Amino acid sequence: MRIAMIGLRGIPATYGGVERAVEELSARLVQRGHEVTVYARRAYSDADVHEHRGVRVVRLPQVNTKHLEAATHSAVAMAHALSTRRFDVIHLHATGPGALSPIARLAGTPTVVTVQGLDWRREKWGRAARSVLQLAARCSARFPDRTIVVSRELERYFAGRHGADPVYIPNGVEEEREEGAPPQPDLEPDRFVLFLGRLVPEKHVHTLIRAFRRVDDDVPLVIAGPDSHSPEYVAELQRLAAGDRRIRLLGPQYGRAKAWLMRNALAFVQPSSIEGLPIALLEALSAARYPIVSSIPENLEPVTVGDETLGKTVPVGDERELASAITSTIRAPDRSRVGRRLRDHVRQAYDWGAIAEATEATYRDAISARR
Repeated sequence: MRIAMIGLRGIPATYGGVERAVEELSARLVQRGHEVTVYARRAYSDADVHEHRGVRVVRLPQVNTKHLEAATHSAVAMAHALSTRRFDVIHLHATGPGALSPIARLAGTPTVVTVQGLDWRREKWGRAARSVLQLAARCSARFPDRTIVVSRELERYFAGRHGADPVYIPNGVEEEREEGAPPQPDLEPDRFVLFLGRLVPEKHVHTLIRAFRRVDDDVPLVIAGPDSHSPEYVAELQRLAAGDRRIRLLGPQYGRAKAWLMRNALAFVQPSSIEGLPIALLEALSAARYPIVSSIPENLEPVTVGDETLGKTVPVGDERELASAITSTIRAPDRSRVGRRLRDHVRQAYDWGAIAEATEATYRDAISARR
């Protein structure tokens, strides 16, 4: 099959979970004999990269504002994909780009949308943007030939709210093979707490910093990640961290530095109020890191083995509970045992090979349904 991927910033993935997911999925689809094209935004992709891991990369422009970046690039990419008339399937990623699925349907090209989260609930959006994203979610449920959701919670939501019959295919995790190097020379293995992700309000990094200031221990807190059109929020985080030398805001960390952080943190903290299926958490669990997560269903899903939830869970926004969870984790004797058990669980349950096979089957269903 000839497959177009639209709705992400681009590959190689250096930014967020959607980019990582599309890169890993696309590479495995190529291994299975398909031709995959990823549409990348010029502001994020390297002009010299025309192919990556066997995947064709097409760079197209976008309007560089918070509200228009994804929409304008996805629209240009859709126009390019349809004008070439060479794709058997168009795969849209995230609910915003999913709003374009009626266009592909009218053009007669089988279309699949993967919903990575309820984007309209994200705290960075105003009322108008939320209304547009809610409309995009309805389009993502009704117009594609198939709708994929990455978590059981999203499956329940789309079935109950939109009467849809989505296909559950989670994000996956790949074992990190890079040796890694510490981003700061004084960081020691198993002697720091880690948050890694985008610095946006719904990740509740502000809650994490306030909670950590209550922790009576000299273990550092490492906060690694880029902003996402959120410079005011990053400035607020810097203000909250000021005066506490234990709190390190390192900015984006990729490659060897990221690999070292994931392999050596004593705990990984995910205090967010909204997720789809967080790839950063899956990566941390695959590295046998002990999890401290907010008790939203999307965070609980990957840390639940059978009927047992492992690690620490806390209510969203509860500084005292989060501080208590961090303190007890630092002193917990069973961190390694819990980490190994979750590592074995996620590597089996979130295997990219099985995910690529399931996605390929979904493409074939979409093509058959259109015919």
